[in-house]
Amino acid sequence: MKLTTVKKTGKGACEDGCGPECPCHANDHRLERKDRGEILLYDPIPTTIIKKERLGSRHTLLRVKAHADYAPGQFFQLTVLGYGEAPISIASASTEHVDFVINPVGLVTKEAVRKNVGDTLLLRGPYGYGYPMAEFVNKRLLLVGGGCGVAPLKGVLDFLALHRAEYRDVSCYFGYREPKESIFTRELAAWERQGVFSFTYAYSQPQAGFKGNVGFVTAYLEAAKPDPHDTIALVCGPTPMMLSVIKTLNALGFTDEQVWISHERHMKCATGMCGHCMIEGKYTCKDGPVFRWDWIKNAKG
Repeated sequence: MKLTTVKKTGKGACEDGCGPECPCHANDHRLERKDRGEILLYDPIPTTIIKKERLGSRHTLLRVKAHADYAPGQFFQLTVLGYGEAPISIASASTEHVDFVINPVGLVTKEAVRKNVGDTLLLRGPYGYGYPMAEFVNKRLLLVGGGCGVAPLKGVLDFLALHRAEYRDVSCYFGYREPKESIFTRELAAWERQGVFSFTYAYSQPQAGFKGNVGFVTAYLEAAKPDPHDTIALVCGPTPMMLSVIKTLNALGFTDEQVWISHERHMKCATGMCGHCMIEGKYTCKDGPVFRWDWIKNAKG
C-alpha cells in the first residue's frame, strides 16, 4: 500500500513552490503526524488482511499489509464497506504491516472479524499522538495494562524490542478478569524467556482453584514498589483501572509528569471536526489519545 504525502521543498513550501500557508493543497494528503502534527493518510485506502488469529476468549488479531509510518499509541480508522468505520488502536511496530486487536462488540468490529486472510479492509490514518518514545530514551519504563488496553502496549513493546539498547529496564504489569482473556501470551512469554522484558500478571475473577496471582494489578504494583527515579509509566485500560493505577503510582512516588495514559473516548471523525471525543477543549482523536496525566487530570467529561 503506497501512502501519498505532500512533499516539502523548503520551509513552509510544497513541491509546487507555494508560500508558507500553501492553501491550494489544503485538501491533499497531509504530512505524517509524528513530524508535523498532521495526518499521513486522509482518504481510505484498501489494504489486504495477511494474518488472522484468535487471541484469548474475546479478541481477534487482524494483520493488514501496509507500508505505513506510525508511532506506538496512534490509531487507524478501519472501514468495512457497507457497515462504516471504527477507530482501532495499533498493536504493532512495523513498516510492513499493522496489527489490530479487535473486540467484536459493534457493527463494524463484528463485520471486521468475519473477514479472512486475503479479504480487503480500508484504512485511513494514522491519527492522534502516540507515546513520545524519543523522550523516554535512557529511562526505565513501567507498562501497566488492563484487558484490551494491553493491545496498544503491545505496540510499545514491539517498538522497544526493535530499539532495546536505547532503553533501560522494562517491567510490565497486565491485569485481566481471568486467564482465558489474556492476549499475546506466546509473544510475551518469549520475551520473558529471553530476558528482554519482565511481566507480572493479575486476574481479578479467575475460576476456583486458580494458582496464579489473584486480585487487581495495583496490589502487585504496591508489592513490587518500582523505583520512580528515571522511570516513566505508560498506562492503558478501562478508565476506573487507570485511575486506580495512577493513585497507586502517586503513592509510590511517581509524579503526574511521569505518567502517560491512552485515553478512550467515543471517536467518530478522527480529525476533531465532530466533537464527539472532546474533553474540555481537547480532542482525544487529535490531541491524544495519549496524554501526559498532568495535562488532563483535572478535565471533566
